[in-house]
Amino acid sequence: MQRAQLTRALLAASIVYVIGFYFIGAAVKPAYSQLSSFVSEYNATGTPWAGTLTYAGFAATTGLLAGFLIAAAPVIQVSGTSRAGFWLLWSLPFSFLIGAVAPCDAGCPLEGSTSQLLHNALAIPAYFGMGVSVVLLSLAPGLYSYKYRRGFMLLTGLAFPVVFLAMVQPEFSPWRGLLQRSLDIGMAVSLVMATWTLIPENAAAPRR
Repeated sequence: MQRAQLTRALLAASIVYVIGFYFIGAAVKPAYSQLSSFVSEYNATGTPWAGTLTYAGFAATTGLLAGFLIAAAPVIQVSGTSRAGFWLLWSLPFSFLIGAVAPCDAGCPLEGSTSQLLHNALAIPAYFGMGVSVVLLSLAPGLYSYKYRRGFMLLTGLAFPVVFLAMVQPEFSPWRGLLQRSLDIGMAVSLVMATWTLIPENAAAPRR
């Protein structure tokens, strides 16, 4: 299998796995709402299925996304600021790793246990890192002739800090899950655009 095909397969597997994780998690979690519940509430401390969703959800997703980035690193055509954007994409698997190592309390409040406070503190650089990564990646030379893809990625990156700040406001609590998932969708589409545009079809890892 060519490196390009492996990278695309890992990205597709990651996206499909996350979708399954979200819907299965919501189905088994009592009173969980895709509209109003944060993703991190799937394995909130002391709630049903927390342990299973920690490992089968957050930890497994972290591994898949890390595998995708490792596969993409030698073949994705980035340079300068866009290369910095690619490396900042590690904020994405890091955001799922946070859920595994620092679960939130029930309801994912702004204050709470030590784990909740660590969760909140780590979420800030993770979300802002994801936003910056997509903005910088949109500046890759290979995207210059794809203005709609580039524009979508740029807007997605800029939306990250705005939506992140909105979804933690009390007045948006009925919709915070939907807001968070809109960022997930924007990130997934941006990664598909970048992977299919910036990695040549016949790309192979360089020989050492």
